[in-house]
Amino acid sequence: MIVNDLQRLRWQILDEALRDPVMEYFMGERTKTNETGNTRSLIHYVNTRLKAVNRSYSCSKRMLQNDVNLFQEKGGRLEPRFRRGHKRILRYINMEWKNPLLRPARSLMAEQEETEAKQSIFAGPLAEGKQTAVTLRITGDTEPLMLLLNNPEVLQRQTDVKSGSTTLTLEVNLSPALQAMLFGLNSIEVLAPESLRDGFRQTLATVQKLYGQPAQPKQKKEEQLSLFDDLF
Repeated sequence: MIVNDLQRLRWQILDEALRDPVMEYFMGERTKTNETGNTRSLIHYVNTRLKAVNRSYSCSKRMLQNDVNLFQEKGGRLEPRFRRGHKRILRYINMEWKNPLLRPARSLMAEQEETEAKQSIFAGPLAEGKQTAVTLRITGDTEPLMLLLNNPEVLQRQTDVKSGSTTLTLEVNLSPALQAMLFGLNSIEVLAPESLRDGFRQTLATVQKLYGQPAQPKQKKEEQLSLFDDLF
């Protein structure tokens, strides 16, 4: 049902707006046109919240109208009203309505801030190095890796439904920091370039040589019985 984080975040912000017991939202324009008192343009409010998370995020009036219709289909009872100088004003009738697809928007924003903080740590080292096409086989979700790599250009994508893995060819700066990060991720296999795979093989051989097999406890030699034990 949920296509991406932008859609989830839009739903969360819209859900919070419709639960507001004080502010009333109307299906107006993209600006603050006709906002008076406790009335507010819904599309302007949602876009303002979206751009606070990511400047490239935005939505249209039709998107919000489709979201409202979807909420009603899922069980959200709305009270549409008309007021002079405004278009339709929306608010939930049953404030306790809960949709399992939604989480508080603030939690997603906190995750976004945490991700941006991680990106700032790797931003300098990952920006170094020569741009190279790297092919990775990823098991599971690809979004965390894309965020860590600052959303590099995807040259090719292939998904294997049976194994649940995704093969991506990315244009990244091949640096020691990137190699160290990829080497530490268990769910990622480097397929190309071959020089990077060879480097990982050598690193792995060195690690195995350093640590080797776990030491096995020495077995105690059985004490030999004295020939005279039975005589005394």
